[in-house]
Order: sequence, then structure tokens, then C-alpha cells
Amino acid sequence: MKQEDINKSIVRDFYRRAVSQGDIAFAEEIVADDYIQHSSAVKPGKAGLLEALHYMKQMPKPATTSTPFMRLLAEGDYVVTNMSFGWDGKQKVVVDIFRFRAGQVVEHWDALQDQPETTLNGHAMMDGDVAPGDADLAVSNKAVVKDFYQRVFVNKQLEAMSDFVAPDLIQHCPEISNGLIGLKDYLAYKSDSMSIEKIDLLIGEGNFVVVQSEGKLNQKNTTFYDVFRLTDGKIVEHWGVKQISL
Repeated sequence: MKQEDINKSIVRDFYRRAVSQGDIAFAEEIVADDYIQHSSAVKPGKAGLLEALHYMKQMPKPATTSTPFMRLLAEGDYVVTNMSFGWDGKQKVVVDIFRFRAGQVVEHWDALQDQPETTLNGHAMMDGDVAPGDADLAVSNKAVVKDFYQRVFVNKQLEAMSDFVAPDLIQHCPEISNGLIGLKDYLAYKSDSMSIEKIDLLIGEGNFVVVQSEGKLNQKNTTFYDVFRLTDGKIVEHWGVKQISL
């Protein structure tokens, strides 16, 4: 079994055993002692994560449960989950990134947003394709997205967008309309209030590429998580979650 598949299995078990069933011993086993936590909602280090899991274990369990994530992608030492779950009467959408070392989780990032009741594109933030597709396409798809993201999102060369994006782009970011035009209009509108300074992580599996980047939104430091699906070298579907620093 490839290491990426092993890491995916560990993440599945982490959600099933540690998060859903309260198996703290399993979390202690698969989380490294020098674990680095980037989530602002959890205290630092391994101790902070275990404390959060203990707290969750005491909380009432919902009457029904569902699959905790829709997308599970891996490349090298990284595993990405894109999931939706109910919390405090609201539906939450989250992107998690885990970094592994020798079978243990050593670092974690995430971003969490509420699913709004309505969206400009008519799609939920979590629906759409889930299967990674042809593994042989990962390298070329990553190259396309890296070039696209740098030129369009970072350098704001909106005229280059048609080189990378299908005209009938399926959009899942609630504030963006469908199509290439919808994304172009949104980025033009946000040109003065949103800036992306650099790409931090680029993770790809098959037809999916995940970008973690950092910049500013309304003058606040923000980490952006964008998930793209490609077909025949063009971006055909887009999901996004952002984390604004407090």
C-alpha cells in the first residue's frame, strides 16, 4: 500500500475513532509529540488537541450520523479533507490539511465557514465531484493550477483567466456566480479589498488540486483554501473556504 493511502486511512480512523467515538488513546498514538497546531480554535500542541477531543467526547452525540467528509485527497506527506457537519444548529464547511511524518500527524491547518442558506451560484459549498480521478494527471494539473493561481489570483492578470478556466465553470463559493465570467467579475470587484500575496501549499491528486495561500481580505490577514477540479487541462469546478485572523 502506498504511503498516501496509509495516511488517508489514518485520517479516516482519526475522524471515526478519535472524533466520533472519543478514542483518545488512538489520538495519542497517531499524533506526534511535537505536533504543530495552526487552528485558532484549538490550544497549541498535542496537549491542546487531546484537550479538545476530551471536550468533544463529553458533548451530546447527534441522533443520526453521516460520512464526515466528502473529499479525501493526498500527496506526499499531506492529506486534505473537505467536509461538512452540523454544529450548534448550523451547517459548517471545513478544509483540513494534515502533514504526516513516519505514520504520525505532525502539523495541522484548517478553515471553517458557515454554509449560507442561499448562494449566487445555486450550489451548496460541499456538493459536486469527489473522486480524485486519474492519478497520472496530478503533475500536469498541479502545473496548470500553479500558473493560473500565480497569474490570476496573486498577480491579478484577469485577462489570462480564459487560458485556464472553462467557460461553464461550476462554482461552489457562495458569493461567486457560475462560469468563467462569474469568477472574473468577482475578482475584479474584490480587487481593492482582497489581495493574495503568496502560495503556501499546492497539493494534488488526480483531477483535484488544493491551494493554500495567504493574503488580506478587508485589511485583515487571511488564509485562503481553494479546491479546483480539472478536465482536459482546464479548471471546471471550484470550491473555497477562507480563515480570517482575529
